[in-house]
Amino acid sequence: MALQFIANLIIILCVLGILVIFLRRLPEVVEEKGQLQFAQPAAHGSADSGVELETVHFKSVIREVLNALKKILVSIRDPIWHFMLEAKDLKQSQILASKFAALMKPRGRVINIGAFNSIKKADRLFETGQFDQAEQMYIQVIRKHPHEYLAYESLVRLYFKQKKYDDITEILEFLVNNNPTNDMYLAQLGNVYISTRRFDAAVEVYQKSLVLNQLIPARFVNLGLAQQGIGQTAAAKENFKKAVDLDPTNMQYLMILVDAMIQLGERSEAITHLKAANEREPENVEVKEKLIQLDRAV
Repeated sequence: MALQFIANLIIILCVLGILVIFLRRLPEVVEEKGQLQFAQPAAHGSADSGVELETVHFKSVIREVLNALKKILVSIRDPIWHFMLEAKDLKQSQILASKFAALMKPRGRVINIGAFNSIKKADRLFETGQFDQAEQMYIQVIRKHPHEYLAYESLVRLYFKQKKYDDITEILEFLVNNNPTNDMYLAQLGNVYISTRRFDAAVEVYQKSLVLNQLIPARFVNLGLAQQGIGQTAAAKENFKKAVDLDPTNMQYLMILVDAMIQLGERSEAITHLKAANEREPENVEVKEKLIQLDRAV
């Protein structure tokens, strides 16, 4: 810390030295009739040419000094910035963590450094199975920073681990109400609705999440599963197809689609999809078994 301060002080003194040289090299300036004028040089030539030469020389000196200052300021900007942070007892790791967290949050949200550190401590407690201590730390962060959504998200993960669906539902409904354009919160709320067999509510929030983001195939699958839960198998099949189109190599999605086709009596279409998958992945045992099962059902 002391060495860094001394280094910065030396650089600043160098800058001051350059300024002194600059001032000594400036042409003399005198006041005449209320106006500032350059004194004429000792060189031969007219008075006007002398003023012109001094003006050019003056501009050249300014450019040299400004370029030197620019290089020095660029070199000392970060060290001085770090020095200022250390003077406020802020660790560099905390600053980097805060910046990273800000990048990961929706636009306009900047996480509090103290809250971020507390959440990370709680995360470590969670990872080591100390659920009660982690829960209390998350709740303390929320009480102190009620709009720090990262604490709510961490608490949701903890409650999912413990299958506390009522608590999860309450938190996610709060997050959705306060962040209606966050498709992740909507999708997670749909997940908990499916887990509690609230299929109508799940369909509604999955559809809202897909209006905002149609690039995640799992959400189409989950929407289809919720639709199957309320007897809308035909609509479910269309969403399963969208998931397969987005991720054609995912055999799990394909098998869910095939099962929906079989339920709807679309056996030949199901076989067509299975044969195409078998050509792509001839080693896939599940696809082969499903084809054999359909052949025997003839």
